[in-house]
Amino acid sequence: MAPSLRPLARLRPPGMLLRALLPLLLFSSLPGVWCFSELFFMKEPQDVTVTRKDPVILDCQAHGEVPIKVTWLKNGAKVTENKRIQVLSNGSLYISEVEGRRGEQSHEGFYQCLAMNKYGAILSQKAHLTLSRVR
Repeated sequence: MAPSLRPLARLRPPGMLLRALLPLLLFSSLPGVWCFSELFFMKEPQDVTVTRKDPVILDCQAHGEVPIKVTWLKNGAKVTENKRIQVLSNGSLYISEVEGRRGEQSHEGFYQCLAMNKYGAILSQKAHLTLSRVR
């Protein structure tokens, strides 16, 4: 009696084949060049204290396979760009005037950088932007 032929996928636990192929998907196939496409931060935002009306840059530079999209969060909510708040081409956040005119929302809070590419997303450490109370 001939042995039964079963599909290869049934011989392995579910997901095992995907785990075996994953390194092939993540590495380049160029001869002699192995390129791991992990996403990581080269610079993360740091705590900073500034005086009222000063500009500030919160660093965020991610490295990995392009394109990398950077989004900023303040206290867990997405930061909306406007004339005073911009995400720079390197991923850093620029605030031209911290806590602007009366009646406007303060820029004080906890900021995080969210970097995403086709392989996944990473969230930076929290950076506390504090307004100096010295006058």
